[in-house]
Amino acid sequence: MSNAVEVSRSSVGLNGGFTATCPLTVAWALFEQHVLRPAAQEHLSQEVVRVAHLGTYACRNINHRAGGRRSEHATANAIDIAGFVLASGQQVTVRGDWTGGDQNREAFLRALRDGACRFFDVVLSPDYNEAHHDHFHFDMGSYRACR
Repeated sequence: MSNAVEVSRSSVGLNGGFTATCPLTVAWALFEQHVLRPAAQEHLSQEVVRVAHLGTYACRNINHRAGGRRSEHATANAIDIAGFVLASGQQVTVRGDWTGGDQNREAFLRALRDGACRFFDVVLSPDYNEAHHDHFHFDMGSYRACR
C-alpha cells in the first residue's frame, strides 16, 4: 500500500477506524460534507451520527473469486458502507431500506448513491448485482461506474 492513511474519525461517527488511500479519504470527506449530511436533512430531517462501514483494506480478488483481477480493497482504495445511525437512534441500512420500505429512507439511500458518483470513480449499489445487496461500494479505481 502507498499513499495511505489511518482514518480514526470524521465529521460523523464511524463504527471503527479504517485504512484508506489518500484519494479515497479525500473523496469520503467531500461525500460526507456535500452529500451525506445534506441528504439526511433533506430526506430524514435529522443528522447522521454514525456510519456503519464494512471496511476498506482486504487483500483479495473482486467478489472473493479465486482468480481474476484484484479488488480495489486490496490496496485500501475502496470502502463498503452498510448503514447509518441517525440522531434519533434509528438505523437506516442498505439491506433493509433500499426497497419496499419507507419512501424517505429509500430516497435518502438513492440520493447517497447518486451523489457519491460525483466524488468516487466507482459506486455500486444493490441495483448493480446480488453481491451488493446489503452495501454500497465506493472506490477510486481506474474505471468509472455509477450503478
